[in-house]
Amino acid sequence: MPLLYCEVDKSSCECNPSRRSIVGETEMEVNPLFLLAKISELVREGLVSVSPEAQTRPIELPEIFWDKILQMHGQGVRLVLQKKLCASDMDQDKGRLSIPMRQTQEKFLTSEEIQALDNKKAITVSLIEPCLHEHRGLHLKKWHNRTNHFSYVLSKGWTAVTHPFERNKLQVDDLVQLWAFRAYGGDLCFCLVKVEAPPAAVENVANHE
Repeated sequence: MPLLYCEVDKSSCECNPSRRSIVGETEMEVNPLFLLAKISELVREGLVSVSPEAQTRPIELPEIFWDKILQMHGQGVRLVLQKKLCASDMDQDKGRLSIPMRQTQEKFLTSEEIQALDNKKAITVSLIEPCLHEHRGLHLKKWHNRTNHFSYVLSKGWTAVTHPFERNKLQVDDLVQLWAFRAYGGDLCFCLVKVEAPPAAVENVANHE
């Protein structure tokens, strides 16, 4: 499946041929040579693969999310993180999802993206929400905490993912998985999956209440 970029303008449904995902950089015309260089970089860094096996759905990823990723021409799907949502993740004033580096399971950033984040730039990303809505324009940033450890955070629009409750039915202590993949011209995207407890586990909990 080719990695082709074509961002759809919701108002006009026309394709936008130019874009840069790193905030603050000059927009660059997306031409075939640029796409080829971008794809080659992703292959070289092990973030996408040209093998047929790479287009096999990870067993932990629900099929409905896999289908949505394929609609976005997604490749290089990998599990970044599984965590319980904490109070700060759900705080409307903070408006961010914490992605602790020490808890990440697989590499999901290119060397260029890591350098941009180290230089305090933000990367514009898209997120498939638990309700399957494609949320564009979120920012991925690097954030240092008081213990001298750093996390990545998803911000600028994260509050709309968590509130109102009816949208994705997320709450503190919910177990979620964050998946990363590359869509269109190699743009970084995420998929947030709410891990539901198996029916047997729910029944078992109910019997002990």
